[in-house]
Amino acid sequence: LSPKFLHTNSTSHTWPFGAIAELIDNAYDPDVCAKQFWIDWTRIKGLDCLSFMDNGAGMNRARLHKMLSFGYSDKKAVRDHVPVGVYGNGFKSGSMRLGKDAIVFTKTRNSMSIGLLSQSYLEAIKAQQIMVPMLTFRRDGQNQVEDASLNAILTYSLFSTEKELFTELRAISAVGPTGTRIIIWNLRKTTSGETEFDFETDKYDIQIRANACEKTSESQATMPESRFSLRAYCSILYLKPRMQINIRGQRVKSQLISKSLAHIANDNYRPSFLTKRIRITFGFNTKRREHHGIMLYHKNRLIKAYERVSCQRKAERKGVGVIGVIECNFLQPTHNKQDFDDTDKYRKTMHNLSVKLEDYWNEIRYKRKKEDPKCTIPIEETMSCMVEEELDDQEEEQRSYPKPFKRQKRNSKSLQEENVSEGLETTSPNPPARQLKNTVFWQAHHSEPNSSPTQKLPLPLVNLTALSDILKRKKRKCSSNAETPTAEGIMSCTSLPTNAPLQWTDNYINSNFSSVIKREERNLKRVEGRENLISDEQKNNVESQIIERFEPYQEPFEEDEEEWHDTSESTFTETGYHATPEDIVESDCKQAVEAEVCNPQDELWSLQQQQNKLVEMMREAAEERDACRKQLEVLQDHCATLEDEKSQLLSRLEQLTEEKASLSTLGDQMKCELKKLKKEVDGGRRQDGTAREEERQKLRNLRLKVGHLLVSFIPALSLQKVDFNSEVIDSLLDQVLEEVSFVQLKAQ
Repeated sequence: LSPKFLHTNSTSHTWPFGAIAELIDNAYDPDVCAKQFWIDWTRIKGLDCLSFMDNGAGMNRARLHKMLSFGYSDKKAVRDHVPVGVYGNGFKSGSMRLGKDAIVFTKTRNSMSIGLLSQSYLEAIKAQQIMVPMLTFRRDGQNQVEDASLNAILTYSLFSTEKELFTELRAISAVGPTGTRIIIWNLRKTTSGETEFDFETDKYDIQIRANACEKTSESQATMPESRFSLRAYCSILYLKPRMQINIRGQRVKSQLISKSLAHIANDNYRPSFLTKRIRITFGFNTKRREHHGIMLYHKNRLIKAYERVSCQRKAERKGVGVIGVIECNFLQPTHNKQDFDDTDKYRKTMHNLSVKLEDYWNEIRYKRKKEDPKCTIPIEETMSCMVEEELDDQEEEQRSYPKPFKRQKRNSKSLQEENVSEGLETTSPNPPARQLKNTVFWQAHHSEPNSSPTQKLPLPLVNLTALSDILKRKKRKCSSNAETPTAEGIMSCTSLPTNAPLQWTDNYINSNFSSVIKREERNLKRVEGRENLISDEQKNNVESQIIERFEPYQEPFEEDEEEWHDTSESTFTETGYHATPEDIVESDCKQAVEAEVCNPQDELWSLQQQQNKLVEMMREAAEERDACRKQLEVLQDHCATLEDEKSQLLSRLEQLTEEKASLSTLGDQMKCELKKLKKEVDGGRRQDGTAREEERQKLRNLRLKVGHLLVSFIPALSLQKVDFNSEVIDSLLDQVLEEVSFVQLKAQ
């Protein structure tokens, strides 16, 4: 690949935090499975640098080579931990988006490796293809000769000596036995010459400068904080965090967005291309109502934040302040993991999310209006912070929040349709076809010549299917108990005259219907007294009469009007019953009521026993629930205390590790100074010994010359026997000088 591809590949990240998220994902994935991740800003040799470090499994030389290569990924899920990385391109695109040069230090239990991915290096050597210098140091000492890679790293990186490289490798040991450290420099700059990151506004955060954002500084106040604050973005990056993220020495507090909303409601969405329902969580943003939309996650990783659906973009301003959370593992994210592929599945999902969000909005408004009809304040302005208890995953998959507004709307719509259909039936000039599937409409078959079609009003509805089911059930019960009501108690009606005109009004029907109900209440006692006196033969006769009475109305079919008249006339004539319309209504109501009162005392007693058992079970369950709640509160308090202690211990551990690192650095410096002093002392000693040896040699030569002079004064002196290293010549010289001086004195 050409070196220019590094820059071309990085342009897929239009937002710098998306590039940082790629580096975080590499530490989060199960092949590394880091527990902690550190992001920091530092200056090395006067250059602004971003450093990323984790305490994961680290990489050997082969894995480091694959990470620095293009298009290679062998990440696999481990239990329920699904990897985010798919394409094997995250590190290259993310690191080169942040800066021109990056160096990787990684450490495993058996080796330490260093790799350099640098555009500056490739430009300097005028490379025609991408080259990545790499070094590996093994614990067993079987290291390869890599002088070329070592020289390239020392020449074109921020570290010019091997000692500085090992110092960075030792920094990994401060956080764990294994891990990876990445340093990126030559950060991308704005047109004003500053880096696109602001490191000064907040000393515990990394922010995007206002002139580097997509919007101006005035509109930055209205956009979500996660758009320009790395700390805010990392707090919602994962739906269920598995790794602790630290930015500039301070821990990021993960925000479980599905639990930090007010009026939380769980809904379900099952696409046509899936068999499993997808859970959607809705709620109101209690911090900033203008920050609303859908939070779309994929494999626990945030892809799109505050994505407004169609109902939130309309002029009616529906769904203001409402946030939805959904995990769309069935969609395919783009390469930069900041959007989804624009497919048919994605469009259908967004449409259904809009429908679900609008339903939630209507339900909340309906509930508020029902509680306070006089309230005129917008619903989004009355939201208060009410963090509700999160349900278990199984409960959330099975349950959905109640929707009374939607149910009422559906019922009102069905009632309107029924009213329209009834109006059409009453105003039609021709008699309608016979419809006897579930309900039979009793209508007049003849009318007077002068009567208008609008005067033919229907009588009350009689549900024959329900009556048939009740009769069958009671038949089985009575046959087992050998008890059955009499024919007089069940039914005492005669057939309708076929030639009698029917002209009834609604008032007449309602008044007679209420009177029939009152009479039936009085007859119940008489029916109970005669139940034990009925024989099996009477029971069978009654049941056959009932079945014969209702048999023409069991099967739904359509026939001509004349045929229907003939059938009804023959049926009523064969049974031999003669009744008025009032008696017909009375008999139908009596059958429905008396069929339900067979042996009422036993049923009431058994129902009472069941009710008592249920009440007792409910009471015990409530006591257990209260006890569990108390235990849960105690455990939560204990967990909070332990969490505080843990955070304090972690902070103390971090301080100790920093002190340890500083002390180790100071110790290394002291060792270096001690070595220098030893070298200086050894050099001084060597110089002193050489000077002394030279002086001794000069003294010996001088004594040798003096010895030759003394031979003229002392002929018996043998120079071969004299030790010139001793002071013998010196003493002889002193004696000769004394004699010479004495002779001179005598001569004077």
